[in-house]
Amino acid sequence: MSVPRPAEPSTLIFAILRSPAVATEEILDSLKGRFATPCAVSDPAEFTQTDYYRNEMGGELERFYCSVEGFWDAGRLADIKLASNHLERRWSQEQRRRVNLDPGLLDLTHLVLATGKPAAHRVYLGQGIHGEVEYIFEKRSYRPLPWTYPDYREAWVIDFFNRVRRAHRAARKLGG
Repeated sequence: MSVPRPAEPSTLIFAILRSPAVATEEILDSLKGRFATPCAVSDPAEFTQTDYYRNEMGGELERFYCSVEGFWDAGRLADIKLASNHLERRWSQEQRRRVNLDPGLLDLTHLVLATGKPAAHRVYLGQGIHGEVEYIFEKRSYRPLPWTYPDYREAWVIDFFNRVRRAHRAARKLGG
């Protein structure tokens, strides 16, 4: 018989897609106000992997990633996604988003993203939210899976999350 035990502490991350109408600093300040202070922020990159968001958000989209301070309970991922959806609405105009926030939780073994879209490879978390394992950690790096989003497959993105993982690991060793 398995014995239930709490999940390992996680680091909260965000994949952020923004239109030029909303400043990066405004988004980071909002994350600080709602969740915690961003502590690692990637360089921005032009988002060209798909046209999925073009009709809603327009062109010239920019993608960047960040992590926030502290440890987070994996059981809160659905609540975090709902709160990030609320933040997205703050920047919406005429029912069209100008910012897309995709929260996830990173730990020593994997990175899980939250989404409202069901699929065969996603696990229902509650409240209409599903979790998708985007990476598993093996051979000293996060590794994409067959369904991993194209932008998460890029070397610089994997490098960023490996750096976040190293910081997460160091903080755990310090008991922080």
